[in-house]
Amino acid sequence: MKSPHEFPATFDGLVQIIARLRTPETGCPWDLEQTHQSLRASLLEECYEALQATDQGDWRLLAEELGDLVLQVVFHAQIAREEGEFTLEDVFRHINDKLVRRHPHVFGDAKATTAREVEVQWEEVKRQERQEAQGGGSLLGGVSPAMPALAYSQVLQERAARVGFDWKDLAGVLAKLEEERQELERADTAAGREEEAGDVLFTMVNLSLWLKVDAESALRKSAQRFAQRFSHMEASCQERGVLLKDLSLEEKEALWQRAKRELESS
Repeated sequence: MKSPHEFPATFDGLVQIIARLRTPETGCPWDLEQTHQSLRASLLEECYEALQATDQGDWRLLAEELGDLVLQVVFHAQIAREEGEFTLEDVFRHINDKLVRRHPHVFGDAKATTAREVEVQWEEVKRQERQEAQGGGSLLGGVSPAMPALAYSQVLQERAARVGFDWKDLAGVLAKLEEERQELERADTAAGREEEAGDVLFTMVNLSLWLKVDAESALRKSAQRFAQRFSHMEASCQERGVLLKDLSLEEKEALWQRAKRELESS
């Protein structure tokens, strides 16, 4: 059996390992069964795990999760090579060409001295690319609706704001949020409540942009805090020999506040 150290700790080493795993008859039965579609969930999962490591500031874990993410890239490229779809060289050619094309201030004669100028220039290059590829060049073209809803909403609004389609100030956003809240309150059908709740959330994403907050990350952290506090409440109930569901609302609120205090001080 080969030692892991017999494969170089490089990108090429990973390519060799994946190719070996996908070798008919002598490779791994599980790896040989995989397709682009079967790996879809794993690709998404690895992205989220890398994000979680980043949020935690655990750089050793991030190194591990980035390795898992690169594995997905190489795995897809290996399957594609076998099927005659594309190669790793195609992957690198596309990204290298794209980076050079979208940084004309570095690799060409264009001028950009601030991050904002770079963003404007980047969007213009992307618009030209979309126009060439689709014959239209919509500013919102290429934004995948398969993204998580908050992230999808944020990208759409960021792009629209770059051409001035946004509120003039934060007060305008807050007024819009109050308007949407009132419309939600007046909604009297299931379909109406769904639509108005969606409008409230969409406006909250716009508010997050004005506050320079990443909506997806902010909500994820809030959800994690909720899970930690709720688990703390359950543990407290277990210590007392009671069931959380049997407590009064006032007792549950007291447990919640205790969980907040104790977790924040730890």
